Amino acid sequence: MKIHNIALIGCGQMGAAHLDDIYFKENVCITYVCDLDVQRAELFKRKYNAKSIITDYKECIAKDDVDIVICATYPSTHLDILKECIKHNKNLLCEKPITSDLESGKEFVRLVKENPQIKVLIGHILRHNTTYNMVRDMIFDGAIGSPIIMRMAQNHHTMNWQKYLGLIKETSPLVDCGVHYIDVMRWFTGAEIVSVSGVGLRTDEEVPKDKCNYALMTAKLSDGSVGYYEVGWANTMSSDNLKEFIGPKGRIKLVYRKDRQTHQEEGDLIEYYKYPEKTYQLINVDSKRKPTGKQLDCLIDMIENGADANPTIDEVWRSFEIAQEADAIIRGAV
Repeated sequence: MKIHNIALIGCGQMGAAHLDDIYFKENVCITYVCDLDVQRAELFKRKYNAKSIITDYKECIAKDDVDIVICATYPSTHLDILKECIKHNKNLLCEKPITSDLESGKEFVRLVKENPQIKVLIGHILRHNTTYNMVRDMIFDGAIGSPIIMRMAQNHHTMNWQKYLGLIKETSPLVDCGVHYIDVMRWFTGAEIVSVSGVGLRTDEEVPKDKCNYALMTAKLSDGSVGYYEVGWANTMSSDNLKEFIGPKGRIKLVYRKDRQTHQEEGDLIEYYKYPEKTYQLINVDSKRKPTGKQLDCLIDMIENGADANPTIDEVWRSFEIAQEADAIIRGAV
């Protein structure tokens, strides 16, 4: 069994989500944790039994005892980290969105395609989520018919406002989170998004004037399906999580384990309403909301066996491109 030496760059919330699910794997060794904040890196070293800490990501990527880099930093750094990985022949698991703007995103994708000697997987974690895969299979098997309505919302009551504000200054909530759900729309239907529109708003004076911290995007797909995605990061907004898919033959609603009023020990809940039978089926799914271990397994399969990325870099690019287009339309209308 090959042992893969891992370097984590970015010891924040998402960095912890990665290591929580992978540090115990038999084929993984956490060699470095890298962050500009030495105390935070030291905490990660102790918590995840990493071998060493380091503050310079370039020095980290250049180390001989690293073969996989996990990038959990802000989007504006992703392109430079990719370039260092190419320079030193290191495989990369990079958080979404790929970059903070369209032009650097184009360069990111170009470099991935031009350098097949390294394997690059973008962290579209829902592709590896058991519950989302089950819902997708149900839709493809005709459980609710076609075309479908997709209702999706994910709003955050920002108790740590400065953390969210820092990310808003880099990109918008619509791009940062929306790439997931734009991908879901295309993945669940097998259709292409042909048009987008929406509205947005700044709810706080600290939000840059060229940004929105609330947005609602609507989309029309080539198979006649439609969908919306609502996202807000605000001090005064309540947290909300809606994932519902409606067709002529029924309805599927996804409820995360953490949002269930009862029976959380049963996992996620899929509520399936079948029409015209007018019957309900409740399906419990033992699923991790952020299965970073499965995601890393996908990258290792790419490295060891030449498997395809999930999603592919072209699928990643299309979701990113649509999110950027929708964000530009919404900001132009504010």
